[in-house]
Amino acid sequence: MRAPTTFAVSACLAATLAACVNAPAGPAAQPWVFTPTPGQGQYVRPEYMLPAPTPRIPAVDPCQSRMFTGLVGTHEGAIYIPGLPGAKRIIRPAYNEGFRDDFLGGENEVERLVEVQQYLPGQQLYAPSINDVTERISLGPDIGERLTIELDREGYIQEVRCG
Repeated sequence: MRAPTTFAVSACLAATLAACVNAPAGPAAQPWVFTPTPGQGQYVRPEYMLPAPTPRIPAVDPCQSRMFTGLVGTHEGAIYIPGLPGAKRIIRPAYNEGFRDDFLGGENEVERLVEVQQYLPGQQLYAPSINDVTERISLGPDIGERLTIELDREGYIQEVRCG
């Protein structure tokens, strides 16, 4: 009786191994596995999540403009301008009371004229040393050590930079 049981167990084991060896390989062997077409089912990262380099803060800031970026949005009357260190220049939009060419559409015309006030370093008077109305294109060269504050029509600070 022992012989038939051993033979039955070994026959069952041989049949199982033979089924594993003779089984077809690949996707045909497992018809329940989903095989996508190329490009289908792949995750596509949205544009706003793509990696972007961090903007580099310049190592050199000769006029300390980064220190005064908190002034953006403040009205010019709330700032004691002679108290700011170094040379300063304030640029605000100006207008011409004379004849105006409305060929470009009046309100849509780019503001060409600006009023430029320049303060010397250490100047204690509130009055600017140079006050001039000029065209924006002819502001002159940028000076790296000079703090430039740009205002809008109502007198609120729009930009603080060196130049």
